[in-house]
Amino acid sequence: MQRAWRTSKRPAHVSRRSSNHCICRVNLWTLTMAAIRDTQPPRLPKFPMGGEGLIESRLSLLTAEDDQDSRRFFDQQASTIDMTAAALLNCEFRNLAIDTIIAERTHVNHVLVDSCRTALLGIRSIGMENSIAVHCSFGAVQANTAKIIGMEIRGCRIDYLNCRDAICRDIMFRDCEIGELDGNDAKFSRIAFAGTRIDVLSLQHAICADVDLRGARLREIRNVDSLHGTTMSLEQIADLSEVFARSIGIRTQ
Repeated sequence: MQRAWRTSKRPAHVSRRSSNHCICRVNLWTLTMAAIRDTQPPRLPKFPMGGEGLIESRLSLLTAEDDQDSRRFFDQQASTIDMTAAALLNCEFRNLAIDTIIAERTHVNHVLVDSCRTALLGIRSIGMENSIAVHCSFGAVQANTAKIIGMEIRGCRIDYLNCRDAICRDIMFRDCEIGELDGNDAKFSRIAFAGTRIDVLSLQHAICADVDLRGARLREIRNVDSLHGTTMSLEQIADLSEVFARSIGIRTQ
């Protein structure tokens, strides 16, 4: 007697369940990969170095609550410059040595600062856009509660950079040396560091998005649990493994 063989069929509900499960897994994978996107670079200002048609001016012209447009300040020295609540548009500052600069609540747009040095730069609550600083030396930069959008900082030395409670977006630090960057409670987005040394970095309670630290040489990070929204390389994380371990109570021997 020949035995009859029948091919069993999977119930329809089982097939649909398996299909739905696969679709869910595909959707989850798609959402995960969408969330893991490339770090967005800063959108930097573009204007020529060395604007034409600027008026050669003296530093004594810079006073509080005054507006300056299309001026060049070149090769001068001063003890204190107070530009509180002033406005600077399309200006250049070159080869200046100023002990103290106060520019709180000042509006700055399209400004070039080249080869300048100051011990104290007080720019609390400044509004700065589309500007460039190159080959400058700053002692303490007090930029707390500032709003800085679209800036390139190249070849500069900053001993202490206070950006507490500031809003900073589209900023590039290139070939700089920063003693301490205090970004506690700040809002940082699209900020990158290329060839830049940072001795101490603090981002406690900061809100970061697209903050690219891969080009930074970091020596110390405070509050490493506040690094959400930053991008680092595996080599950096390995170099700072002891710092990370210490922050969560792990003793290394």
